[in-house]
Amino acid sequence: MDNILIVEDSKSIIKSLQSNIEELGHNCIVAKSYKECAEKLLEFKGNFKVALLDLGLPDAPNGEVVDFVTKFNIPSIVLTGSKIEEHEERFRNKNIVDYVIKEGNFSIRYAVSLVKRIISNDKIDILVVDDSKSFLLKVDELLKRYKLNTHLAYNGEEALSILEANPNIKLVLTDYYMPKMDGLELTKKIRKKYNKDELAIIVASSDSNNKVASKFLKYGANDYIYKTFTTEEFYTRLNSNLEILELFKDVKNKANKDYLTGMYNRRYLFDYGEELFQRVKHKKNDSFCVAIIDIDKFKYINDTWGHDVGDIAIKEVPLVLSKYVGDNSLMARLGGEEFCILLKDRKKEEIKKIFEEVKCAFENNIIKTKKCDLSFTVSIGICTILEDSLTKMINHADEALYKAKKTGRNKVFYYES
Repeated sequence: MDNILIVEDSKSIIKSLQSNIEELGHNCIVAKSYKECAEKLLEFKGNFKVALLDLGLPDAPNGEVVDFVTKFNIPSIVLTGSKIEEHEERFRNKNIVDYVIKEGNFSIRYAVSLVKRIISNDKIDILVVDDSKSFLLKVDELLKRYKLNTHLAYNGEEALSILEANPNIKLVLTDYYMPKMDGLELTKKIRKKYNKDELAIIVASSDSNNKVASKFLKYGANDYIYKTFTTEEFYTRLNSNLEILELFKDVKNKANKDYLTGMYNRRYLFDYGEELFQRVKHKKNDSFCVAIIDIDKFKYINDTWGHDVGDIAIKEVPLVLSKYVGDNSLMARLGGEEFCILLKDRKKEEIKKIFEEVKCAFENNIIKTKKCDLSFTVSIGICTILEDSLTKMINHADEALYKAKKTGRNKVFYYES
């Protein structure tokens, strides 16, 4: 649980911020004065993910708390009742990520969204491309202040190499005019591989020609910003693009993933699984395995302990499988208590070892619930014979599963032609 520092003397604002932030699963530490803030920082040894700071405290009416918190290198959100421009110049080099004017519920929601963003940023990689060392260092400092992971490149060619080596990069901030490969050519090449909903491109240029911005947007850039940007504008544009990417991801997950387990659903299995299958068919020398796993006596679990315990059993399946299946695999819930796993590039001996271990793991697993100590076994049907369609292999694995069930359950059976 992350600690969030709130320094504010208004009880109503404290209550609103605290309730909204704690709903996100974080711990709020509250100080109502500069003195209390100093005590909390020392008590927690500066261990705060984010600080929300009121500029007008009773014992620090001129923003002195910002100078103090800066010493602890904590990303700070300034809460102010006056215009932002009055403070931005003064605190330009402090560890401030944004200003929020206290104007009611909207400002509270915005402040909370910033907290959520900063905490999640340590999982996001950003690539900055510019031939100006001073600009790279400036943007690098702003991004690190926001707790983002940064990669730096001096031209488009170098950027493509970094992007290839770091598939977790979610946003590229690029200049226009650069040696070897300019920003427009870089944008074109990136868009050949990544869609707008997978990776965002923001162009930062000193060129004020409107046609330049239009050209970039036409070729796939998500946004365009002039290099005279303020810190506030920079973070606002950054937030907007990262939030859009997350919305796309959320929509995809809802369409492709099972709501209960977080595994891929039946539709995704047949869509993406068919792509994996065709790649293996095309290479011919690669191996492909389809396994279907079914929880034994699942109806008994539901009838005896209720559907809530049945749901616990279903949610346990991906937790166990993930320990053994690993990379080059696709796990999906077919429906009910039945699951499907696709494996590629695995030798038969390895496949046999994996699923024997999976069977034993379930056999020895005990889940403590409020109603009972739950344990169950699984039956597994496997097909490793490369047929002319994925559907055929799934059907063969299902035939093997039926034999495993019919001969006593808690077994691994292989389809034989």
